[in-house]
Amino acid sequence: MHYPDAAFTHRGYLLNCAPARASDGSYQPYVVISRSSDGELVANRFFPSELRFADEAAAIAHARDWAVRWIDASSLTV
Repeated sequence: MHYPDAAFTHRGYLLNCAPARASDGSYQPYVVISRSSDGELVANRFFPSELRFADEAAAIAHARDWAVRWIDASSLTV
């Protein structure tokens, strides 16, 4: 199943949180962060391989939460 909330914008950044499917059927969170204005890659986050979720929605939620907190924390210093 594809979740439409896997990609979204936050504070001028485009975040794609589509998880990777592991061989055991679990999902590993992953996020790519780029600027909305020009598409330039800002960061990509591979989470530790032992961090896996039973369903895709939970992996997306974890990546979204991390990405939003990372952007919000980064914007305080910029």
